[in-house]
Amino acid sequence: MNPLGESIRVLMNRRALNGAQLAQEIGLSQTSVSRILTGHSKPKQVTLTRLMKRLCVGADEEQMLLRAFTGTAAPAREEPVDNDAQNAAEERERVERWLEARTQAIIFKQAVAHELGKRAIPYTQDVCKGIASVDFLIEAGGKHLVLECKFNVSRDFDKSLGIAKLLLDSFACETVLVVVPFSGTFADAARALAPAVRVVTVAEAIEYAASFRQENAGVQT
Repeated sequence: MNPLGESIRVLMNRRALNGAQLAQEIGLSQTSVSRILTGHSKPKQVTLTRLMKRLCVGADEEQMLLRAFTGTAAPAREEPVDNDAQNAAEERERVERWLEARTQAIIFKQAVAHELGKRAIPYTQDVCKGIASVDFLIEAGGKHLVLECKFNVSRDFDKSLGIAKLLLDSFACETVLVVVPFSGTFADAARALAPAVRVVTVAEAIEYAASFRQENAGVQT
């Protein structure tokens, strides 16, 4: 069974398109489209985006195609797209968006480090332990506080909370702070994990870290 191919066929019928027409409109050869439809290959991200733009009308159809895409068998190789100017421009735009997001995350992390330094709060940055890693680890009186930075709160925030929960055990800490640039309803999902996992702004994280240091500075282990 080929869920992606079947979904594409359904949408092609709805849009009254044949394989040759679809191939021309999304920048693939007719053979490549045929291989995708039969499950012998899978589309690259840029091709999937074009398929959605051409075939999908509404969020329901987009979700149908996305679900089918994620269910594509892993062994299928990616079907190459034609090396034309449009493909090159779209690929460059995708890479630039990824670089911008990564740069923003790094700048945000540097800002958190700067604020910790201003308050003279000692920390260790980029700590790895087994398969786990944290952005900032603060120790006081034998206790640990973890700070995990999350700049892009609109993407995979639930996954960030899941990671924070795992870090509680990996780093034997009572609290993990997920540091975000601003408050919002996205933090509601963390309420069930409180007080072990807290979603806080930079200012709130610094105050929490300062209190943590002060409360545990004299604790002996």
